[in-house]
Amino acid sequence: MKKIYFLTLPLASLLIFFCTQNAFAIEDIKIDENISPNQKEEMYAPIYIDPETNTIFSKIRKNAVYTLDNYIDSELSSSANIDSISRKDIERQNSPSVASLLNQLGSVTVQNSNGSDGSITSMRIRGTDRVRMTIDGIRTDRPSMTMPGVETQFLLSDDIELIEVIKGPQGNILGTNASGGAVNIQTRRGEGPFGFEAASEMGKYGTFKERAAIMGGNEKADYYLSTTWYKTNGAMRTKNMGRIFNDSYENLSTVLNSGLRLLDNKAELRNVFRFSNAEKGLGIGYSNLSYKYYNDPNNYMKNTDVSDSLSFKHSVNDIYNYGIRFGLYHNKNNNYTLPDSAAPDENSISKIDSTRLNFMTQHDIKYKDINTLSIGYNLENEYIDGNSSSLMYGSWNMFPLQKYNSGYSGSALQNDVYVNDVVNIKDTFYLRGGARLVNNNEYGTYVSPNGSAALVLPTFKLNGAKTKFRSSWGRSVNTPTLYQRYGGFRDSWMAWSGNKNLDAEKLTSWDLGIEQNFMDEKLKFEFGYFNSKYKDYISDYYVIDPVTYYTSGYYDNIDSAKIQGYEGKITYEPNDKFKILVNYTYTDSKDKSTGFALPATPKNRINGTLYWTPNDRLSLYAGIETASSRTLSSASKDKVSGYVDAKIGTQIKLFSIKDVDFYARGNIYNLFNQDICMYKNTLANDYYYSPKIRFNTGLFIEYAPGKKLKERV
Repeated sequence: MKKIYFLTLPLASLLIFFCTQNAFAIEDIKIDENISPNQKEEMYAPIYIDPETNTIFSKIRKNAVYTLDNYIDSELSSSANIDSISRKDIERQNSPSVASLLNQLGSVTVQNSNGSDGSITSMRIRGTDRVRMTIDGIRTDRPSMTMPGVETQFLLSDDIELIEVIKGPQGNILGTNASGGAVNIQTRRGEGPFGFEAASEMGKYGTFKERAAIMGGNEKADYYLSTTWYKTNGAMRTKNMGRIFNDSYENLSTVLNSGLRLLDNKAELRNVFRFSNAEKGLGIGYSNLSYKYYNDPNNYMKNTDVSDSLSFKHSVNDIYNYGIRFGLYHNKNNNYTLPDSAAPDENSISKIDSTRLNFMTQHDIKYKDINTLSIGYNLENEYIDGNSSSLMYGSWNMFPLQKYNSGYSGSALQNDVYVNDVVNIKDTFYLRGGARLVNNNEYGTYVSPNGSAALVLPTFKLNGAKTKFRSSWGRSVNTPTLYQRYGGFRDSWMAWSGNKNLDAEKLTSWDLGIEQNFMDEKLKFEFGYFNSKYKDYISDYYVIDPVTYYTSGYYDNIDSAKIQGYEGKITYEPNDKFKILVNYTYTDSKDKSTGFALPATPKNRINGTLYWTPNDRLSLYAGIETASSRTLSSASKDKVSGYVDAKIGTQIKLFSIKDVDFYARGNIYNLFNQDICMYKNTLANDYYYSPKIRFNTGLFIEYAPGKKLKERV
C-alpha cells in the first residue's frame, strides 16, 4: 500500500504536467503573431480564485484570504487576526529564508537552534509552538519531532506564492495541533505565455545559490517547474570556542505544480509535488563542565522531504461546491556521529522514517451572500520507524565503552468530521461558528468548538475610513508527536525516552481586537488582546548525572500553562511603490507547575519592514526585528539575552534583451554586526551565536510575459 501511494501521487503530477504541455501545444498552433495585445491578455488571463462568481478561476479581489482551502474570506471582514506575505513582498526581499519572512510578522517568532542555515528551527505564535503548518493543504510537521511544532529550515522561499499566518486556536477549521495558530503556504503556479527564471548568487561564508524555473498558464491549464541548489559553509559561533567551521548546509529542492481546468472552467485538477534533499554539518560535538570538543567533521545530518498534494475542486453552481484532496508527507532523517581524531570512541547512526497520509473532503452550501455552510471530513494516518546503533563515549577509564541499540515504531489513525457556518448580515456583521469531532485511536475522542464575530462600520464623519471590532473563542487539541510517545533510547543511561502514557493537550483561548482603516485602507492601525489556557501541557524534563554530567530526560504532562498578551500593528501603503509596517507584541507566559516562563518566548518583540520601488528599474527594502530575553526551559530561570537584527537589500534592472530582463540584486544581514544569541549550553557555560554581518549578491534573469500582462490587466 505504501509503495503504491508513493508512486501514484508523483506520477499523477507528471501526468498532469504532460497534459498541460499538450494543452499549450494545441493552443500555440492557434496563435496568430499579429493578434492584438488585448487579445493576448484575454487568451493568457491570469488564473485566480474568485469567491463571488460561479467559476473558481478568474481574477481575485484585493485582500482576499485563503485558509487551507477551507474558506475564502476578506481581511476586512475576517474575525481572526491574519497576516500575509505576498509573492510581491518575497520578490522585493530577493527571496530570503522562510524564517526571515515569518519573523517580520506580529506575534510570530522563528528561532534557530544554534544560529546557522539548516539548523533546526522552532516557530511560535502568541508564545506557543503548538502551530500547524500546511503547504498546499498538506500538513508538513514531522511526526518524528521531539516536540510538536513547525520546522522551516529545509523550505526555500523562491517557490512560494503566498504565506498566511492565522493567529489563535483554529481547531474547528484546521483540526488538531493548531491551538496557537496556523501557517498556510501556497506554491507558485504558472500564468500567461511560457516564461522562465534563472538566478546565480554568492555570499559570505562560502554561500552559493543556483536556480532555474519554467512556467506558463492559460484558461485550460498551467504549470510551474523549478530546481534550486543552495549551499553555505555555515557561520555559527560560540562564546568560548569561536567559529564552528564544520557547520555547512546544502539543499537541493525541486517543485512541480500543474493544473488542468475541466467542466467548462468550473473544476480544477491540481497536483503539487515537492522534493528536498539536504545535508547539514552539525559541527558541535559534545561539551560539559569537564570535557568539550567542537568542529567534529563526522557529525552531520541528512534529511529528505517528499510531499504531494492531489486535489480536485468543482464549483457545481451558485449554491454548491466541493473539494477532494489526497495528501502525502514523508520525511527521512538520518544522524551520523562517526569516529575521528576528536572522538575516536564515538560511533552512532540513527535513522527515523516518518510518513503522514491524508484524505480530505469539504462541501460548501451557499445561500446568496447571506450564509455559507461547510461540512468536511479528514482521515489522517501517520507512522514512524526508527532504529539506532551507538557506541558510546569511552574517553575516561572509569567509564567503559558502551554499545546499545534501539528500535521503535508507532502509528496513529485519526478521523475528523466538522461543520462550520458563516453568516453575513449586510456586509456589516459577520458570525462564524462550528465544531470538529476528532477521534484518535491513541488519544480518544474530542470536540473542538469555535466561534467568532466581526463588526465592520464606517468611521463617524470620516470618508474612506472603517472601524472593525473582532473577537473569537475556541477550544483545540494537540496530540503528542509519535516520537514523544514511542521514540528515544528507553534503556540507555544517556538518552531521552518516550512516554506511552502521554495525554493530548487541551486548550481554551479567546481574543478580541479593534482595527481602524483610513484613506480607503491605505493606513491601518490594529490592536488586540489574547488569552490562552492549556491543560495537560506537554513538557520535557531532564536529569543531569552529578558525576558524568550526562543528560537523560523524558516527556510528561504538566498541570497547566497560561499565555496572554497584546499585539499591535501599523501599516501604511499609499500606493504600489511604498509600504511600511511595524508590529509590537507583548507576551506573558507561565508554566503553572514551576512558575517560570515558557521557553523561547520573549516578553517584548518589535519588528518592521519598509519597501520602496520608485520605478520599474529599482527596488529597495529594509527590515528590523528586536526581542527581549528568553528563557531556555520552563524548568529553570536560565536565559539568553535579547537582540536587534537589521537587514537591507536592493534589486536593480541592468538591461533587457528581447523581453528578457537582467537584474543585479543583493542583501546585507545582521547589519549592526550584533552578537545574536540563540542558545546557551548550561553545562559548558557557553553561548551559541548566529552569524555576524554577512551579504549575498548575484544576477537574476527573468522572462515573464504573463507577469507583465497581469500588471497591465
